Amino acid sequence: MISSHISMRRVAALVLLCLATALLLAGCQLPRQHANFQNFHSSRPTAQQLLVAVQTSFRSVTSFHVVMRVQHAGNANGSGFQIRNADGDIVLPDKIKAQASVILSGQAVTVNLISIGDTQFITDPVTGQWRVFKGAIDPRSLTNPDTGIIAVVSKLQNVSGPTDDTINGVPCWRVTGSLDASTLAFITGGGVPAGTMLQTSECIGKADSLLYQLNLMGQAAAGYTPQTTLSFLLSNYNEHITIVAPQTL
Repeated sequence: MISSHISMRRVAALVLLCLATALLLAGCQLPRQHANFQNFHSSRPTAQQLLVAVQTSFRSVTSFHVVMRVQHAGNANGSGFQIRNADGDIVLPDKIKAQASVILSGQAVTVNLISIGDTQFITDPVTGQWRVFKGAIDPRSLTNPDTGIIAVVSKLQNVSGPTDDTINGVPCWRVTGSLDASTLAFITGGGVPAGTMLQTSECIGKADSLLYQLNLMGQAAAGYTPQTTLSFLLSNYNEHITIVAPQTL
């Protein structure tokens, strides 16, 4: 049985945190620079300028859509969790609505999640009924561009680029780098050898300096392999999205 109170609370937190990975790296904090890098159509910026611009541009974002896919995931631990894919909307500062395919206790299940403030609603994968949890995670700790866990991704190393690319018809700059897997342990649960590095690639819009794609490759968590790839596609910035609490028993 996979519908225990503790397990469902942990699944709610896992879905929220994994969807927030793209948000975290979109807001990565590098040393502040006094410049305006809002449109890079006519000139080639440096990778550092682009990453600073992403953080600046993200301050104007009110909502976006994110799709997460995992490839070559390896085997989930018998009592552990792995997200295989997720599709959700985020309304800043504190609302998330998503559907995710999860390996939970060795079984593949689909769960729906709504998070509003510090309250999470998640469907029981057995009954399909909504259940309520308090305090699995507060999305506001993920969406604040200045404080909290966003600062973790200042650990991005060996940044290079940019090169020209296009994501879903959006012209963008691609920037690459590496990230110590330990910095994502709060999302993945850790359990990988010390010093494990993840190859990181971001595609940043030329016209608006917003993040449109994020790829992470490597052993980010126990059960993953060096070939495991986590891919995030971001879209529909600043569209009107309504997220309300579901009816529960």
